[in-house]
Amino acid sequence: MAAPDPERLAVWRSFLTAHSLLDRALNHALLDERDIPLAWFEVLNALQLAGGKVRVMDLADNLVRSPSSLSRQLNRMEEEELLRRDRGRPDDQRVVVIVLTREGRDLWRRANTTYLRVLKRHFLSKLTETDVASVQRALSKVIDAID
Repeated sequence: MAAPDPERLAVWRSFLTAHSLLDRALNHALLDERDIPLAWFEVLNALQLAGGKVRVMDLADNLVRSPSSLSRQLNRMEEEELLRRDRGRPDDQRVVVIVLTREGRDLWRRANTTYLRVLKRHFLSKLTETDVASVQRALSKVIDAID
């Protein structure tokens, strides 16, 4: 097997570094301004994008998380009344649907302003239209190859 070329390895390292720095900036701002960790915001955001409710397995897939680790997080968020668990179908009690509560939606709205401001400052405003198209094309190739 041939060694990977240095340019591609450098792109990989840059991708990891950018992701880590953005994660840290988002988490820090969300905790400071809204008292919510990034991982919780991501759950609230996924629920909001799904129309306020989603099956646990679909949520785990969407967040690229294991259902067991997500379940522990959902327990804590449910204790804070940000979401609730409902049975999805009367004929199949195994199906659990996560539902965004009013408190969760209100927190998402406030946190989303922080999230978007930080994302715009550190990422969105740095990309040209050409950059956006190129990055999207490249990342789509990677995602398609893994899925």
